[in-house]
Amino acid sequence: MKLDEVFKNAIYYDNRGYSAEAKQYYDQLYVNRELLNLEMIERLSIFYISIQKYGESYFLSKLGISLSGELRVFLPLFFSCWKYGEQSFDDLEWLLNQPGIEHLLMEIIQISELYISLDQYEKAYYVLLGIAGKVDIEFRDNTGFLESYINYLLLLIELEYHFKNFNQARFHLRKLIYLRNIEMSKIQQITYWALILDEIVNLVGRNDWYEISDPIVGEVKLLATFYKDLLQNSLNTAVASGIEFSHFEDLLLEVKRKGSLQIIWRLRKDQKWLEHIEVDYLAYPNDLTLGILYANYLEDTHPELLKKHLEELYIKHSDKREVISAYWRILGKAGTNKEVSPNESCKVTFLGGGEKIGGTSILINVNGHLLLLDAGMHLHEENYHADYTPMFEQGITFDKLDALLITHAHLDHTGSVPYIYKQSNQLPIYTTEATRRLMRILLLDAVKGNKKHPDSYSEDDVRGAILNVRTIEQGRSFVIPSHDTEWKVTYYHSGHILGASSIHLEIDGVSILFTGDYSIDNQKTVEGLKLPSDLDIDILITESTYGFMPTNASISRDLQEMMFTESIKKTINNKGNILIPAFAVGRAQEILMIIRDAFQKERFLPFNLFIDGRVIDVCKVYQDIFDEEKNDKTLFGEEVISAKDIYANQKLNSSFDEFYDDYISRGGNCIVASSGMLMDQSASARYAEKMIEESRNTISFTGYMDEESPGNHLLQMDNRLEDQKVKINGVTKNLNATIETFRLSAHASREQILKLIMDVSPKQVFLMHGEHQRSYIANQTLVGGETIYPTLINLLTYLEKDMSIIPAFNGQTYLLITD
Repeated sequence: MKLDEVFKNAIYYDNRGYSAEAKQYYDQLYVNRELLNLEMIERLSIFYISIQKYGESYFLSKLGISLSGELRVFLPLFFSCWKYGEQSFDDLEWLLNQPGIEHLLMEIIQISELYISLDQYEKAYYVLLGIAGKVDIEFRDNTGFLESYINYLLLLIELEYHFKNFNQARFHLRKLIYLRNIEMSKIQQITYWALILDEIVNLVGRNDWYEISDPIVGEVKLLATFYKDLLQNSLNTAVASGIEFSHFEDLLLEVKRKGSLQIIWRLRKDQKWLEHIEVDYLAYPNDLTLGILYANYLEDTHPELLKKHLEELYIKHSDKREVISAYWRILGKAGTNKEVSPNESCKVTFLGGGEKIGGTSILINVNGHLLLLDAGMHLHEENYHADYTPMFEQGITFDKLDALLITHAHLDHTGSVPYIYKQSNQLPIYTTEATRRLMRILLLDAVKGNKKHPDSYSEDDVRGAILNVRTIEQGRSFVIPSHDTEWKVTYYHSGHILGASSIHLEIDGVSILFTGDYSIDNQKTVEGLKLPSDLDIDILITESTYGFMPTNASISRDLQEMMFTESIKKTINNKGNILIPAFAVGRAQEILMIIRDAFQKERFLPFNLFIDGRVIDVCKVYQDIFDEEKNDKTLFGEEVISAKDIYANQKLNSSFDEFYDDYISRGGNCIVASSGMLMDQSASARYAEKMIEESRNTISFTGYMDEESPGNHLLQMDNRLEDQKVKINGVTKNLNATIETFRLSAHASREQILKLIMDVSPKQVFLMHGEHQRSYIANQTLVGGETIYPTLINLLTYLEKDMSIIPAFNGQTYLLITD
């Protein structure tokens, strides 16, 4: 009997409810499953589910996907049979590599849930973060996506908690806590996590709490009721007894019960809390409630241990007011602010780099003694250099400055140095040796793109400026003459890139620290910020680059690097190419070392690793300095290939197009090339132009992206849509490649900036190199008025009674508080 006839007979008996007879025919089809068409496979799979032959149905669902790619048809069958099938990690990996899966957000969320069921938390996390932007857009545009949106956030909260990213978990949770009444589904799970993550007061404080809380039951209901009572300054005896004499089955809720019990005992002035708090906290050191209560206990019993405890608590819960306030109090600074008046003869003028990134240049004036800190350039403004008009209006010219001090080599801090040199070629310029060498490369490159400006500089200006630089050693103070006195200047290692420094200035009893760009965390190429613990500061000028961004900046560096290397492996396994546009200085070198470390157990990299653009020259400078410092860091080797050395070899008469066809087009390559923002005519833009139309390829961004840059425009494209056009390197192309972004940041996070401010404890703080007026804007379906993600400025309000906090704006002059 032909398969068509067998199928008709199977359908005939199946539709009439004769399962046994239908099964005989379906089984014949299953024996010949490789010959079936898609309709037969689908119907056979559905029938096997109905008679609980899940293993066979599971196999058929995979077969249907393999033969047709009809994901929307066969994925529901796959998910239905998952727990009865092989439950294979490899099957999930296979699914994620199917063409078109990137457009099925609900299905990707389900796949992530299956990863979690296999304890593959890192993989689930990587997958969910990869669709974050798409999920937000879908929720905004599609009312039918609500349930999937809530499921997505609940999964992310669980994973953030698993990885101890409590701040980030609370960020995702607040999106759910402030959903509108009509959208508040899964309130049991939302309340559960509100309890675990100490956001319960915000939830039970809603005006409609009693309306939305009806479905809540069990232990969650008991604890939520307790906190609602506390909010109303009452304590229900029955609720208190339920907490005191119960033992919760859920471990995380049992921890919250212990914390609630400690609160009850304290309210009753029962000494039991003193008897149990140390044991409870040491058993559950990640819990915020127990951590705060333990701080109260240490304050009374072991004050010498309190600072260390609060530092540890801050690392885990640095977005919570009670933790910030407690840490600030233990530093002995709370309530110490005296009424002081600004000093009329001491001022700072932000000429560039104030409320936005670019053109950093800051004038310091202490009693007529003048220094300029950095001289950066703007990338997308009519004038490439900072506007020095406010300085000139004060009667100050470049000739009157005592010196120009440079923090690090990036062009947003050095791009106008040759311009200033043209105006005043006798002005002393100070920086580190590493910064001087890197500046030379970047500034000579900048000359090419700067010629259209009427006040542009030449290669001779660059060389003159570099020759005028006086190099200094980090950690060793030096003096700069100024009239009848002198500046005492000390450069400290700031960790951002090689040679980067924070600058400490002292004159006439005034102490100023300019952090420049800095990183607290160690990187592969440089260690983190190093400041003396006893540094006494009046004025702190600090970057705030990521002070407003609710990104994955709080994720551990190791985890971010793992996610990044997973992306590379995925693309290479799919026979694609991965392009990593990178800043030539700093980021590119980090990426090279991350890649090499990730594959260090293998004798050779399992793919070609090409570098191109200014990355090549900068890597040589890095390697020279590593060698001079006699450390064992290595950027080069047989596996790192300079692409330019191949296609620019005149003897071979090669070209970039020929190089791409011969070496790259076959796939399986990783390319690290500048510019990091995919600027037109850059090396990275040339690769992107050729790669963008192939779905097997990936373009992976890893750092800051200017809003006007081509790279940012590419990131903003909605990958859910097909047949999208994008302009790359001046050419319009179809967008088929995968676009990803990772935060391998070389800047301090919001939490780290806040802690530095508290640790330094200045009289006055200026925030710059950030975007003060920006904050996270929640989707339109959220209740208005609540802060979903507190910015650095929001968190600093807890300290404003004790220090002056000023978000700096370009063109503005501010008086300094020096007494």
